[in-house]
Amino acid sequence: MKTVAEIISDQLSIQTSSGIRRFRYEPYDMDIALNVVSRIGRGIDNNFEIESVKDFYIELIKYFHGDDTFKGDLTKGILIQGPCGTGKTLAMRIMKIYQTIDNIRFALNGHIYCMNYDVVNVNDIINGFMVNAYDGIQIYCNRYVVCLDDIGTESEEVKYYGNNLDVISHVISERYLKRLLTFATTNFSMDAIEDKYSDRISSRMYAMFNFLLLKNRDFRKPKDK
Repeated sequence: MKTVAEIISDQLSIQTSSGIRRFRYEPYDMDIALNVVSRIGRGIDNNFEIESVKDFYIELIKYFHGDDTFKGDLTKGILIQGPCGTGKTLAMRIMKIYQTIDNIRFALNGHIYCMNYDVVNVNDIINGFMVNAYDGIQIYCNRYVVCLDDIGTESEEVKYYGNNLDVISHVISERYLKRLLTFATTNFSMDAIEDKYSDRISSRMYAMFNFLLLKNRDFRKPKDK
């Protein structure tokens, strides 16, 4: 059994200058975790099959458990990339439910927060700005965790009574400056992201995200017989 000093050391060991600390939710059984993820996925979409994307979900499970064998930086968020229809949004919806099983938490600047998040399409965020200007998007700039769904598909600038704003760039920049945990999905490659967003925003994305590629058939299309 670990001593109190060892437990404290373990909990403090995964951190960055951003002030984010991740806690390890171990031990856990990967086969059981994959089975739970599969059950959640099928509950959301009957077409969900985990076998062809098992390696991808293994990394997601490791990330949410704070497992230091995760192939990335546990103190960054996750940006899932991949073609349309491969299940990127579904993956974040699945993990939103999965993380509630252990009531997963993280620390930010000495305060503990639940890793609860909403999956919000970027066009809904833009609509919030078009209706209520900055008041309509403050929640996305300030929530401790959020998932920005389908980044890159939005209009570059929108207007509110003469005010022009690249809304998603603004949200990403605000979250970066406030050192908030951010998840996202996109159909874009990094080259396409760099073409769409400024160098400053692209650089901040590299600092904010682990990049996970989801390759799969379009599960919304029927299988060939």
